[in-house]
Amino acid sequence: MKPKICVHRVLRLLSLAVIPLLVLYDILIWHISDAVRFCVDVYCALQLLMLYPVSREPAEPSLVAEGTSLLLLALLKVLGGPAWASVIVGQLLLLVFITRKTMLKFKEVPPLFHVSAVWAGVEDYMYLYHVSVFLLTGVLVLAAVSAGAAAVRWGSLILVSVVYGLQYYRVFTRSTLLLGTSKEEQIKHGQRSSCFKMPVQYVDSESRSAVLFNDVVKIMETRKPYLQDDFSVDDLSRMTHTNRMYLSKAINFHSGRNFNQLVNFYRVKYAVELIKKDSSLRMNELSQMCGFHTVVSFNMAFKLNERMTPSEYARSVKAMKLRN
Repeated sequence: MKPKICVHRVLRLLSLAVIPLLVLYDILIWHISDAVRFCVDVYCALQLLMLYPVSREPAEPSLVAEGTSLLLLALLKVLGGPAWASVIVGQLLLLVFITRKTMLKFKEVPPLFHVSAVWAGVEDYMYLYHVSVFLLTGVLVLAAVSAGAAAVRWGSLILVSVVYGLQYYRVFTRSTLLLGTSKEEQIKHGQRSSCFKMPVQYVDSESRSAVLFNDVVKIMETRKPYLQDDFSVDDLSRMTHTNRMYLSKAINFHSGRNFNQLVNFYRVKYAVELIKKDSSLRMNELSQMCGFHTVVSFNMAFKLNERMTPSEYARSVKAMKLRN
């Protein structure tokens, strides 16, 4: 089996490789070795980092944007364009990239209200902050281009290099760089523990993934394949006539759950219906009826979805019946 190319790694390596290549080009071709040109070269590499995708965004649009940016940058270098032109072109390309990304993100409205979108929202907010820092750094680079003092130019080069180092650390660790590791983990943990409160329902959209997810919901609600203890994502992919990877992405995107979590949601939902009909059912009998392999897995899934064990839920149903 051929190893898969990690697009995220390619994006980072492109940004790293650009710095020595641009510096060498300036020295060998144009015989330029001043701080301003080096400062602009690092800033161009920084612009590539700003195109890096965040959260669950696909990496391919970023790869296309980086390729476009590299092409324009190479053209400016070959034509001998002024230093400020590379800065302005990089900023404009980033703004176009962000505009397009925002339009695509808000095209699918339902996922924006999922609990699983909380961390993505945090990342988006922090990303806009980093873009603001990038644009401000560009203003300082443009000021250095017009400055005559060598101290100002070398100072700008040091500043841009520091900003580049921080941004590379951000994309490499997939962190916000501002909230801190403990706060980020706290947000992610709160998101994970809350996602099970979300209902699974039909999606009001005509996109391909939404149509596929609606087929999944229909199959789960009408045919109840989750009652089989060996029901797998491959079984569901055959029912929906699609591949398991695209199916998993559609489930995750529209429900905030993975396949196993979705199946357990329906199994627990079915168990709740059975308990309401007969609260005297034994737990091992109930778990088998709902498709669980063991009582332990049944208890864990039930507590995650209903915030209580099946035994506690059965007792609450009995108490409610007695009161009525």
